[in-house]
Amino acid sequence: MKATASPAPPSAPSLPLVGDAFAMAGDVGAFFTRQYLRLGPVFRVRALHRRFTVLAGPEANLFVTREGSRHLRSRETWMDFDKELGAARSMLSMDGAEHARMRKAAKSGYSRSFIHEHLHEVIAITRREVARWPLDEPIPALHALQRIVTEQLGTIAAGVSPRDYLDDMIVFVRTLLAARVTHQRPAVLMRTPRFRRARQRVEELFATVKAAHDPDNRSGAEPDLVDDLLALHHVDPQFLPETDLMPAVLGPFIAGLDTVGSTCGFMLYALLKHPDLLDRMTAEADASLEHDTLTAEAVRHLDVTHRVALETLRMYPIAPAITRTVANTFEFAGYTIPAGENVFVATTVPHHLPEYFPEPERFDIERYTPERREHRQPGVFAPFGAGPHVCLGAGFAEVAIAATMATIVHEVELALDPPDYVLKISPVPTPSPDDRFRFRVARRRRAAEATSGTGDPPSERATPTPG
Repeated sequence: MKATASPAPPSAPSLPLVGDAFAMAGDVGAFFTRQYLRLGPVFRVRALHRRFTVLAGPEANLFVTREGSRHLRSRETWMDFDKELGAARSMLSMDGAEHARMRKAAKSGYSRSFIHEHLHEVIAITRREVARWPLDEPIPALHALQRIVTEQLGTIAAGVSPRDYLDDMIVFVRTLLAARVTHQRPAVLMRTPRFRRARQRVEELFATVKAAHDPDNRSGAEPDLVDDLLALHHVDPQFLPETDLMPAVLGPFIAGLDTVGSTCGFMLYALLKHPDLLDRMTAEADASLEHDTLTAEAVRHLDVTHRVALETLRMYPIAPAITRTVANTFEFAGYTIPAGENVFVATTVPHHLPEYFPEPERFDIERYTPERREHRQPGVFAPFGAGPHVCLGAGFAEVAIAATMATIVHEVELALDPPDYVLKISPVPTPSPDDRFRFRVARRRRAAEATSGTGDPPSERATPTPG
């Protein structure tokens, strides 16, 4: 990476006053890809009064992986988010040794092995929620999948069902991220009655989770993520004080909304648009769920399902870039990036480059066969970020996505509503299917399980509605 340094990287073309704000407001990943092809792996962008240096391409991902802990800092990106949760810092805003310690404390609860131990709960929750979907009525896809995923994560990792809090969590988390992290929306939205009510409800959920993990209520219970965090708090209250518990404890609930939930939404759209893949994945799910459950070994052998998920993560990444502040000056691709500079690392630009993924706009799960292994090229596949802050729950998420989607296609036959719907992506605060993406339950494939625990016929239950 070292070369004779130039004082300023090239700038992306921009408009007076607003800069690149409008161009970035839609598909920011596509915008960064265009600029990478035009300007190279380092360039500048401007959004209103804020200026950023963008690092892009495989070379950027490799640099962040190798040198990110030395040169980049996340605190400035997340400190306003933490403040709104009453915290001074969180795992997202920590760097260096304290970040490594926090990840270690939470590692077990976000691990692949932890969800493997709870696969029966993942499947039971999914089946219960799917049984509530009405027959032949339009169902908002993202909201329905968010409900499944947050119920799984809340129950497994925090011991509390968030069902009654879901709509308030959506309002709170999405508004907070858009106003305080991505800056796509004005901060005045946080003063509205709707947001204030949502904040109160989220605080209530936090108190409920804490109370559920009182030692008097945990006798004989298997430790979960929240138990691990509270144990760290009791052992070292200076490192993890009570004031910093809220973002840590609510982490599983927040993670489900805009990571696993959105990815499942994109994956469902891809399946409904590619009936041949849906048929292959359904046959695989039927064989694996023959005895109504999944083992860890069975999940590992969901080959088609995993490859559909990987291609979904490539084409529809929920984190197209990460934002950092330069802690120590460095050189990259012949340019000096000074300390204090605001940086975007456009981690998913390589996902759309034909030299790494031929015909990048084609949904092709054969990319991930042992013969092709396109995603194994160094620095080209980064759906969960890169560097020291790479998603701690990536393995957990991969298993959750596979088990959830396999269960859904095993339980029901779905259809787009309307059949000719073309996906629109909502970019705020992170890319997700928009609210117009709906589906219908065309047929229940397991008639014996078509009622919920209440015995209500599915056709008489209310359709989930977005918050």
